[in-house]
Amino acid sequence: MRNCFGPLAAGVFLLQPSCIANAQVPNALERAIEDAQPCRSLKTKVWSFGISVEVSIDKLDSVKIENLELSVNGNTAQASARGTLACKTPAEALVEGGFSAAAEVRLTVDLTTCKTTDISIEIVKTGGRFGDIVKGLETEITGALRRNLAKSLAKLCEK
Repeated sequence: MRNCFGPLAAGVFLLQPSCIANAQVPNALERAIEDAQPCRSLKTKVWSFGISVEVSIDKLDSVKIENLELSVNGNTAQASARGTLACKTPAEALVEGGFSAAAEVRLTVDLTTCKTTDISIEIVKTGGRFGDIVKGLETEITGALRRNLAKSLAKLCEK
């Protein structure tokens, strides 16, 4: 049986924004999301001047975690977070633009096995030029975030 509480508690401490650090510096959770590159494979078709053009919205613009809550009950840890992810087209794109998506994330971790037993990610609000098409890309966005969160939590428990 692994002792996951110590690394999990340390990870949560690291996930909190630093009072000393510049407000522009991403916290550990924001860096983990950046590392997941959730925008990397996002493409859509846009009609421009009667022509269908495939547009890549594959550049991460920003990540902001607005709140994070953690609770531990026995050997079960639960976390919930709300944040915003913004993606944009590359500078050389034919059609420029981007989107932002506010999401709510909830997860449950079994502290005896260090396994993530449940992860739910819901996009609750969108904006930007391509904000309306985010719902069509939700599976790709949430899939990338889900995989990276599970991998990041497993790393906290490796010790």
